[in-house]
Amino acid sequence: MEFTLTDEMITWRAKARSFADTVVRPVAAQLDAHTDPELAWSWELVEAANEHGLRQAPLPVEFGGAATDYVTNCMILEEIAAADLGIAVVLAQHWKFAQMLNELGTEYQRKNHLARNADNPRGLFAASFTEPSAGSDNLLPYTGRGGGMQTFAEKVEGGYRINGMKHYISNANRADTVLCFARTDKDGPLTESVTAFVVPADAEGFRIGRVHDKNGERIANNAEIFYENVFVPDEDVLGEPGTALRSVGRLLRASNSYAASCALGVGRECFDRTLRWCRERVQGGVPIIEHQAVGSYLADMYLNVDVSRTYIWRAAWQARTPETFDPALAVAPKLITSERVFDSARRAMELWGGHGVMKENGIEKLLRDASIWLHSDGTNIILRQRMANLLRDGDPDAVIWDAVPAGAAMVGII
Repeated sequence: MEFTLTDEMITWRAKARSFADTVVRPVAAQLDAHTDPELAWSWELVEAANEHGLRQAPLPVEFGGAATDYVTNCMILEEIAAADLGIAVVLAQHWKFAQMLNELGTEYQRKNHLARNADNPRGLFAASFTEPSAGSDNLLPYTGRGGGMQTFAEKVEGGYRINGMKHYISNANRADTVLCFARTDKDGPLTESVTAFVVPADAEGFRIGRVHDKNGERIANNAEIFYENVFVPDEDVLGEPGTALRSVGRLLRASNSYAASCALGVGRECFDRTLRWCRERVQGGVPIIEHQAVGSYLADMYLNVDVSRTYIWRAAWQARTPETFDPALAVAPKLITSERVFDSARRAMELWGGHGVMKENGIEKLLRDASIWLHSDGTNIILRQRMANLLRDGDPDAVIWDAVPAGAAMVGII
C-alpha cells in the first residue's frame, strides 16, 4: 500500500484547493443563508467547477474528464467540502453515477448520455433510489415481501413504463440525466427485482416535486421525483434487468469513500478554524490554547481528521481492485468519519463559546453540515447492521484480519 502522493495527485489537490478558496469560500455563507433552498443553488459554481476541470475529472478523456483515480477524487472532494459541503456533494453524486454509467453502459448509452452530459457545462447526473416508505429497507436490504422500493417499471412493447415517487434525491431538480432504480418484479426479493434505467430529465411524465429544506448542506439541492407513466426504451435499460443492486455494489466501491471525504472536509475545517481561534483568543491572561483542557480538545480534533483521512485513502486505494476489495470498506469509511466529524463540530462549538453560535463566524454552519452525515448515504445504525451482516456471513474458520474477500456481493452502497 503506497500513500505517497504522486505529482498528478498534488496537482489535482492544488487545483481543487484553488477552486475552493477563490470561487466557493467567498459565496458559501451567503448562499447557505437563503431561506429558500432553491435560491441556495448556484449554477455559477457548477460552471466554475467545469472550467477548473473538476466537473468531469473522474471520467475518461473522451467525455471531458481526466480519468482521475479514486484516491485523487477523495482528495478533491475533501478540499472542496472544506470550503462548502454542498458543492462537494453535488460533484460527488454526479461523479459516482456518471462513472456507473460509463462502466456498465452500452456503447450507445455512453455516446448518447455521457457525451451529451459532457458537452453541457451544467450537466449533472442524479440517481433516484430513496422513497418515502423505503429508505433503510433499500440499504440492508429488507428481504420480506412488500419491503424496499415500490416504484415499478412494467414491461411494455419496446421498453418499460415507470410509475412511482422518489424523495430526498440529490441533484434531482438540477440533473439533465437521472438513473432510476425501479422494481421490475413485484413479488421477488429486492436483490433480484430492481432494474436501473437511464432517464433524461425532459422525458414525458418525469416531474420534480418539492425541493427539500435541509438544515445543512444547503447549496446541494435534494428534491422529490414523480414518475408518471414514463416510457424508457429497451436501449436505456442499464445492465441486465433485476441486477441493479448487485451492479451498484460492484461498481460503486468508492461511493462510501466519496461520502466520507465530503464529511472529512467539514471536520478539517472545524479543526483549522478552531486552531487559529484558540491561538488568538485570550482568556485567563493567555491564549486559550495554553489551557490544558483546550489543548486536549484540539488533539482529539486533529486525530479525528488524521484517522478518518487515513481510513478513507485506504478504502479508496483498495477500490481500484474489485477482485480483492473488502466489502467492509464499502460501509465503514462514512460510518467512522461522520461520527468523528460530528464530534469535532461539537468540540469546535464549545471552544468558540458564545461566538460559536453566532452565524457570522460560520461554526454553527459546520455543525449543521456535520449533522447531515449521521444519516446521509445510509444512517449509521443501518451501516452498523450491514457490518454485522458481513460478520455473520463470513467464514467461521477464517482469521478475519487475514482474509482476502472473494468478490463478495455488496448491495445498497448508494
